Amino acid sequence: MGKFPPGLSESLAHGLEQLGEEIIAAIAAEVPAYARPLEGSFGRGVRRGVEEALARFLALVEAGPGAAGDLATSRDVYVRLGRGEVRAGRSLDNLLSAYRVGARISWRRLGEAARHAGLDAGGLVALAEMMFAYIDGISAASADGYALAQFEVAGERERLWDRLGEMLLSGTDAATIEHAASTGAVRLPERMAAVLVPEGPDEQLPSRLSTGCPRTSHGSDFWLFLGDAQEPSRRLWLADRLAGAGAVVGPCVAWQQITTSVERASFARAALLAGRLPAAAGPEPLFTDDHLAGLVLARDPGLLDDLARRRLGPLATLPERTRSRLAETLLCWLALHGQRRLVAERLHIHPQTVRYRVGQLRELFGTTLDDPEARFELELLLRATIGLRPGGPAEPPGPENTSGTGSGPGISPGP
Repeated sequence: MGKFPPGLSESLAHGLEQLGEEIIAAIAAEVPAYARPLEGSFGRGVRRGVEEALARFLALVEAGPGAAGDLATSRDVYVRLGRGEVRAGRSLDNLLSAYRVGARISWRRLGEAARHAGLDAGGLVALAEMMFAYIDGISAASADGYALAQFEVAGERERLWDRLGEMLLSGTDAATIEHAASTGAVRLPERMAAVLVPEGPDEQLPSRLSTGCPRTSHGSDFWLFLGDAQEPSRRLWLADRLAGAGAVVGPCVAWQQITTSVERASFARAALLAGRLPAAAGPEPLFTDDHLAGLVLARDPGLLDDLARRRLGPLATLPERTRSRLAETLLCWLALHGQRRLVAERLHIHPQTVRYRVGQLRELFGTTLDDPEARFELELLLRATIGLRPGGPAEPPGPENTSGTGSGPGISPGP
């Protein structure tokens, strides 16, 4: 390795201030993100970074070509520059580009000065190696600062989402929520749905759902507040990621009215557990908008009992198995407007069996089955008590209790 002649660092120091200004001008011209007046803390940071880099490099030259590029005394300057890029919302590439521009300008000027000072070819090679190793060290320090700031900002953002979730769930006034969101530089969707995941999320749920949304835990329940939940593609996305989690999705409303969605999701979950939403039972997420009629009836179990006593009395004296079989047949027959073939397909039975069961129902209910109001009430009641999944067979009835005090829905009209 070549040697540096005595006094090389003093020779290179001449015109150092002018070199710093030339570097800053080149950075502004070649790196678009920095093409603005170097004012305030940003300008001070860039100038100090350039000055520190040149001064530390000359100190290395003074120590000789074998000296290690120790950044300990100035590393914090470049760590802070990296952190500042995150806070400014810029890519680290901008800062690294600025370093490369600075290195090119510096080598052009310092290399020329070193040659005039008598540095031989081997010494020039050593000087170049020192310079670019030093730039590598500066770049690494800034990359460390950038990564650290990213981690901190991500933590702050996650804490903000937690805080916003708590505020939305608790019904904090809209102005306070909006202030918290704007302070954290986030914007809430105009419309959101409350999503209840009982028993807390499994380990994979946060990764299946975007973390960029308000969320909070309440007891053993986990709540998410998601935008655009009513869009078909978004709904499919939700259904896929919430599958098997026992989730309930409230209606999509203006975020200022999110308590409406929270209350409906909470009520739907309670009704489901009480057996008052049989059509919603299963592993798929419960979208409350799909069960509005059932939720209306579930609001007043006593009303459902009264309606059952009034309309399902003819089934009361039958054995449970017969009662259940005829009830599901009646529901399909009403829902499918008496189309025997479709009823048979839905229930996976022969059309003649449908004909036989409908004959039994007509013997039991008589002219009631021809009364539009009675038919409407019967279908509404049966949907609420034994359920009917679109495109699939009716769910078999459970214990004889329309108010849901048993382990599942029933169709008994009571005494």
